[in-house]
Amino acid sequence: MKKFKIGLALGGGGARGLAHIGVLRILEKNGIFPDYIAGTSMGAILGAMYCCGMTTNEIEHKIKIFLTTEIYKKMRFESMLNSEIKTVLDDLIGKIKKKTLVFLSGVKMAFIEKIVMDEMIAFFLPDIDFQDLKIPFACVAIDICHGREVILKEGPIQEAVISSMSIPGIMPPVKFNDNILVDGGAVRVIPIKVVRDMGSDFLIGVDVSSKLRLISEEDINSAFEISQRTSEIAFSTLRQMQLKEADFLISPPVKEIKWFELVKFNECILAGENETIKKLPELKSKINLIKCKTFFGRILG
Repeated sequence: MKKFKIGLALGGGGARGLAHIGVLRILEKNGIFPDYIAGTSMGAILGAMYCCGMTTNEIEHKIKIFLTTEIYKKMRFESMLNSEIKTVLDDLIGKIKKKTLVFLSGVKMAFIEKIVMDEMIAFFLPDIDFQDLKIPFACVAIDICHGREVILKEGPIQEAVISSMSIPGIMPPVKFNDNILVDGGAVRVIPIKVVRDMGSDFLIGVDVSSKLRLISEEDINSAFEISQRTSEIAFSTLRQMQLKEADFLISPPVKEIKWFELVKFNECILAGENETIKKLPELKSKINLIKCKTFFGRILG
């Protein structure tokens, strides 16, 4: 009889996604090992590292070392960390006004250069293909030319992952298999359906995306802010629809972490651990229930 398969979907959220390390650590300590993993953006790179065979301790150590490298310095996240502007959006707008970000002017396509992204991905992942992974893996990107979601599950793993995490405007788009790809988070915040289609019987989703904030009329002062707010609502609605596809959802409390605050990796990992520990009894019960239903369903027919 076919083995009961557990799938794990790791959502995007920048630095908040480091909570995935804590989630994976507690799952494996309790004998819950995913048979399939899919990721978007930060979920893609961490998921790929895990599927390569790295332990959660090794992944955490890689993050710590990365923050001391010249590669990290060249990504210039420190300039965002040191900003006095409170939100990422305002930070970007402020830098555009100061002419320190030029990607919107048409001079450059991104804040971080391609060569830096290539160095970053080579630091974290070996130069192998999907078929060489120890656990089946997929990641999600957007083809900006054809306007479609692209599920990446074959070919070079480095190129696929960097495509899934290339935040538009911040990181350059990636040419991959005749597609021009960027971060898949805009259409697939958390790739639950992707893991389901890989063959999962039970699907755990890990959501680290920021929640829709409530605002007042006084917060809307321009046409740009109206447009931005509309986009936020559309994104939140799509996210809620996708989260319903999971059999079980883990949502580490990391919404206050900004996407570029990699230096808060300890806080994120701990949040992932604590939230998973809290949900373990319910998770184990749900797995056993679905496992029984699946078993008898296959026997009966």
